[in-house]
Amino acid sequence: MINMILSIALMFAAQEPQPNFADYPAQDAISYDIKLEILANGQVEGSVEYHFRALEEITTLYLDRTASDKWQVEFAQLDGEKIVVGANAYQYQVPLPLSASPGDDIVFTASFKGWPADGLYRERNYLGDTYFFSDGFPSRTRAWLPCEDSNADRAQFSLELTAPAGWSTIGSGAWTTSKIENGGSLSHGKTQSPIPPSLFAFAAGPFARVSEDGDDRFLSHYVFPQDAELAAKYLVHHATWMTWMEERFGDYLYAKFTTVQIPTRWGGMEYPGNVWLAQKIFKYPGGGVGTMAHEFAHMWFGDGVGYARWQDAWLSEGFASYLGPVLHELIGETNLTDEMRSARSRWLRAKQAHKKPIVDHEFSSSEDFFGRYSSNTYQKAAWVLHMLRNTVGDALFFASVRDYYQSYQSQAVETTSLIESFNKVCNRDLSWFFDQWLLRPGCPKIMVKLDPETGGLLVVQSSTNFRFDLLVRYKDADEKIVSETLLVPGTCETIYSLGEGAHDLEIDPDVQLLFILE
Repeated sequence: MINMILSIALMFAAQEPQPNFADYPAQDAISYDIKLEILANGQVEGSVEYHFRALEEITTLYLDRTASDKWQVEFAQLDGEKIVVGANAYQYQVPLPLSASPGDDIVFTASFKGWPADGLYRERNYLGDTYFFSDGFPSRTRAWLPCEDSNADRAQFSLELTAPAGWSTIGSGAWTTSKIENGGSLSHGKTQSPIPPSLFAFAAGPFARVSEDGDDRFLSHYVFPQDAELAAKYLVHHATWMTWMEERFGDYLYAKFTTVQIPTRWGGMEYPGNVWLAQKIFKYPGGGVGTMAHEFAHMWFGDGVGYARWQDAWLSEGFASYLGPVLHELIGETNLTDEMRSARSRWLRAKQAHKKPIVDHEFSSSEDFFGRYSSNTYQKAAWVLHMLRNTVGDALFFASVRDYYQSYQSQAVETTSLIESFNKVCNRDLSWFFDQWLLRPGCPKIMVKLDPETGGLLVVQSSTNFRFDLLVRYKDADEKIVSETLLVPGTCETIYSLGEGAHDLEIDPDVQLLFILE
């Protein structure tokens, strides 16, 4: 074990910033044990004990950061001895007292105080009350906690949080709170499974608590006191969703589940065991239940099974964008067909997204994820899962997703992991499906022409040829309604015979295909 500490001399190197989430393959973050105190002057002070493991022979350990002259950080060995480290605007370079061999543990500490440039927030809500919270996604945890801020490197987290009198606290992991002498509180949280730094979260403030029946893992939800009555009206569905998700995919991974109404920048944000909800969400039409369903699905997909690279973010947002409406439909407040029709329309309007595939290897940062092509990660990705379900059938679809979840819990994976689960469970090679929908931009553009006299149906693809099933519904010569699924094999022109007198043709009446009708 190498015990180290570092004292920072802020030395900014004149070099180009490296891309966000650059991996450090020679080192593995094992745990971050954090102590924080919210001070009366509005600032924060605290410390962290780091535990890393060398995967290769190394003499330097790297931590991501966001530089700020208002956030003071000092590193040290466990015995308190300070060591000067290299630093630039985006990274600390931590020299090891001795070179570390593969398998060696590296343990050191850091202390910090002030107010960081990002990642931690002390803000007034729309009612004028002050709340303190972290909001680290997608790359903001590094602004207050120097860390390996990568989706690919998950670690265990623990937190001791000291908060002022009258404030409640909640955060990642199993959570307990006790009173301290000054009337404030000391809270403890410890994760049960490894998570990336961007998903580590906590909040404190003058919350009211709203209880939800049906599952003893549900702690009280943390909401603004003025909105408690309204919140209670909408926070009633998680037990139903929990049963449905666990039956199909497997056990919920976390010790608890709670939602927190907070001045987050997001409409909703999934943190393992905690969901941040926009501060005015209960005033949305329907009380934001659709958003809650989306975020709850993330507990399994995005949090439970994560993604290592930004180009694989669809494994998180695609699943939540599809399963969220499924959960919402489960409680009778919407239907999946309407939701998929809406998702299709939204993606079709995002014409810039048609130029890029879902899994785009040019993506290197969160800016690409949230940029012009985000509709691919959300709406088109949801459509891929919808079409895959129709392709293999419900039984194989849910069995394959269950295998994926069970096989890769608490891991950060790539798209190939999901493909392997589907190929294995379905006992067929579905590479053609994933290749065309994930690696190829756009969707089928088709022109359909029916000759009512002969019943001949011409289907023409005017762009890159896709292979897909096309459901058509029409009336035959006897006015009988006929539904027929046509296999479009990936050719430019395909002719089908519907029978003499076929008329009143409907294309994709059940909303099963992502396509453009020309």
